[in-house]
Amino acid sequence: MSTKQLFHTHTLANGLTILGEEMDSVSSAAFSILLPMGAANDPEGKEGSANVLSDLYNKGAGDWDSKELSQECESIGLQRNHGAGGEVSVFSGVLLSENLIKALELYAIILLKPRFPGEELDSVKQLALQDLKALEDRPSSKVMNELSSRFYPKPFGRSLLGTKDGIESLTIDELRTHYQKNLLPAGTILSVAGKFDWDTVVACVERNFGTLEGDFSKMSVGALPGKNQSFHLEKDTSQLQIALAYPSVSIDHPSYYTARVAVGVLSGGMSGRLFIEVREKRGLVYSVSASHSASRDRAAIFASAGTTPENGEETLQVMIEQLQGLENGVTEEELNRAKADIKSRLIMQSELSSVRCSALVNDWWNLSRLRPLEEIQTGIDSVTAQDIVEYAKQYPVEGATLVTLGSKKLELTL
Repeated sequence: MSTKQLFHTHTLANGLTILGEEMDSVSSAAFSILLPMGAANDPEGKEGSANVLSDLYNKGAGDWDSKELSQECESIGLQRNHGAGGEVSVFSGVLLSENLIKALELYAIILLKPRFPGEELDSVKQLALQDLKALEDRPSSKVMNELSSRFYPKPFGRSLLGTKDGIESLTIDELRTHYQKNLLPAGTILSVAGKFDWDTVVACVERNFGTLEGDFSKMSVGALPGKNQSFHLEKDTSQLQIALAYPSVSIDHPSYYTARVAVGVLSGGMSGRLFIEVREKRGLVYSVSASHSASRDRAAIFASAGTTPENGEETLQVMIEQLQGLENGVTEEELNRAKADIKSRLIMQSELSSVRCSALVNDWWNLSRLRPLEEIQTGIDSVTAQDIVEYAKQYPVEGATLVTLGSKKLELTL
């Protein structure tokens, strides 16, 4: 972690931002291309547009049909991935560094000259509908999906999968129009990490993406719920899913690292307070966890558990007691364990060019700057037990949203 990181940044005349991090220890190169087009941008009544579009990119580009496009990717050893998120769609890949420029040129064709064949739309829509239906068989995922939609202000709480009505109503012309509207260079971020020549990368991106035009401004985020609220999804099942969210600090807040360490105390594996108190001591659940979700302008602590209807009320009560209990202090042992866990995962992930590439675009999207690993480590190390107490008092379990799924409804009483 003490190794000096070599960052590069460059913005083209059209507003597209290029980011780079050189990693001398690897022979691979990774890239990520972020487009400002996610579920929150889907037109009203057309929820699922970004998700369907992310699959249509596979159906051919330029002179290639879908099979030929796959062969082009395979010919340079490109392992690729793509998907639509809440506000953005991200296209990424990793391969030997010697083929990075070929990959960027290939993705210029994929993104700027997609075929979006109308005859393929029905099959893509059917796959999207199957994914939506499959959510019903994953109750823990479904309850978290519902929690996000209830907790975050519209349109930020939309499901990444879309809705049945929205997907079924999509036409190829509407999707092409939506794509053209959101392919905005001023909001596009392209990052590379690993082994590469920076000047060659910049020249390639300028040559292939420099003619794009279009202005962009990030969507404003509305207010989170100001009061506690409870919702229930009735389902005849022997299990009860409990999901809770309440406001926290965003990624640019001075207490961001404090919040991360605090959640580490709660949910850092089998030594976390939630696991010990809810599962080990009382045997109330088969799963319990908490996480800190933070991006620009909005953040929350999410906590969830899977239990039985009979244990539901006690499970929720003990979960809330542990969340609120941070105000009473943490031990040095808990603090050091949480820090060590976070830093060890950070160090291991920092060795992968694909992970670093993703971190670059996320930092730029949320912070408009790049964070060295040393800065993150220092932020974690600097958190004290008293910091967590003060954070917990300033951001208590208030304005919370509870969603339950199963045969028994629970009410949030704080």
